[in-house]
Amino acid sequence: MIDYFNITIDGDDFPEIGKKVVVRQPSGVKNKSFTEVKVIAGKYAPNFNVRLETNGQRMRFHGSPAQWLQGHNGMGSNDFRGLVKKTIHLVFETLEMDCPASVSKAIISGNYAVDEVHIAEHYAMPASLIAKLCDDIRRYGTASLKATPISPGVGVRLWTGSRDREVLIYDKQNYFMDKLLRHKHKLLGNMAMNFERIGTGLYFDQMMDQYLAHGVRIETRHKRDLKNKNLSLSKGVAWNPDVARTLHIETVKDIPLQDLPPLDVRELILQKADLKNRTLIALWLAGRDPKAFCASPATYYRYRKDILEKYGINLSVPALMVDGISWKSLTDPANIKEPPEWALESGFVYEPKRWNGFVDATQYERAWLHSENF
Repeated sequence: MIDYFNITIDGDDFPEIGKKVVVRQPSGVKNKSFTEVKVIAGKYAPNFNVRLETNGQRMRFHGSPAQWLQGHNGMGSNDFRGLVKKTIHLVFETLEMDCPASVSKAIISGNYAVDEVHIAEHYAMPASLIAKLCDDIRRYGTASLKATPISPGVGVRLWTGSRDREVLIYDKQNYFMDKLLRHKHKLLGNMAMNFERIGTGLYFDQMMDQYLAHGVRIETRHKRDLKNKNLSLSKGVAWNPDVARTLHIETVKDIPLQDLPPLDVRELILQKADLKNRTLIALWLAGRDPKAFCASPATYYRYRKDILEKYGINLSVPALMVDGISWKSLTDPANIKEPPEWALESGFVYEPKRWNGFVDATQYERAWLHSENF
């Protein structure tokens, strides 16, 4: 999904947005610029940023299209140009201004500069192992990765401070759980207390429980590498719907973590077990006979019954040896979690190619711009 973009459009018909600032250069030349404007429909609404530059001849747009259009960035679309088009239209609608002709022409043709893009994908894995994965990356990763922990949250940042690219690996569910009510307010906005509002709130809970709780988020942030002559992604026209996923996969492939120790999924069983049962389960996982370590057969059978009822583990059956989760298997493109059909069908995820105008208004429109109609 496209989680952030920063683009600029050239033109000569832009309205004055922001406070005018005149800067006199040492040569005596005066340059006119404008302060950045945070476009926002309400106190807790999603926001997008706009700024006039170069004496008012260039307009910059940057922010998260997923949050802006959907009210959340838990999952979303990779259709870069479709997202840019709808995002900018809603920016001017929120400002209660007509979209300038030069902007409309640019977002249709793709004739705009792309300065930065963040692409996020979710990879299937037990969420309880994310903290262990991040610790292992910091412990075993090469110094060139400059791995630093994300604060607050559970995650790690790679190539920190690079002007070319960065990578974030983190627990997105944990991000939403922090200040959960604020995230839901951003999503639901001013929607009336009806089935539409209740249903959207339930979709958010469903995303948390069925999608985010079973994967790790890997986010690749691209800056100067977009201007690489082998990529040539510094112009919007180059971004067809498949480009974002391809760029993300290639970037993840370049992360030198092939020697990272595999994550042992059996650790999950021990994490869930209570203290009195943990020793026998550990012996069972190690291939030992738990019965030989009990004071009497009766004690063994009592523990076996308790463990079977609580965790579904039968100590009488030898434990299967399970391969760990390697970095290669984790980042296999086939392991990427796609947005579920219910999210696309309901409009909880904005997919440009499936949209049909006002009848299928975005969640931002339903919650903040036209809430009286929903």
